[in-house]
Amino acid sequence: MIRKLFRAVAALAVLATACVGFAVATPATAGALCIENPIEGDWRNIDADTRAMTRVVVETCQPVTTCTGDICSTTFDAGTYVSPYGSCHPTDCEWGRELAEHPGDGWVRVQYDFGFKRSDVWARTYEYYGLTYLRLWVHNDFTAADGRADYTTDEWFLPA
Repeated sequence: MIRKLFRAVAALAVLATACVGFAVATPATAGALCIENPIEGDWRNIDADTRAMTRVVVETCQPVTTCTGDICSTTFDAGTYVSPYGSCHPTDCEWGRELAEHPGDGWVRVQYDFGFKRSDVWARTYEYYGLTYLRLWVHNDFTAADGRADYTTDEWFLPA
């Protein structure tokens, strides 16, 4: 009898601990678990007259909410997502939001396949004179059918 009572009390303690942990893990406090990343932000090219990339949005540690019936939970995706914008007229062309790879040395990399070309986009932050810059290196590889020559751009951005 005492053994059954002990098991029941232990089960209630585990349940209470789980409930307290669930109550504490609200989106506001769970977001505090994410490490601040200097690459995250809305970046604008320092060359206002660029004919290449004009803007880059980099997101890290994004909240992901899933629901089953009336019960929802929020977790945080530690992935890095990149959304570059190319110079187009009359408005800039959004290339799309893609999950980046982390090949090392602070770089993040995404690839875009447009059918007529493939673009490799590399991004990394640098500190100069107290400012954080984003360097964006883009290599554009055109298909043989397109006929255009491949080219690479290397540009610098500041937070918007």
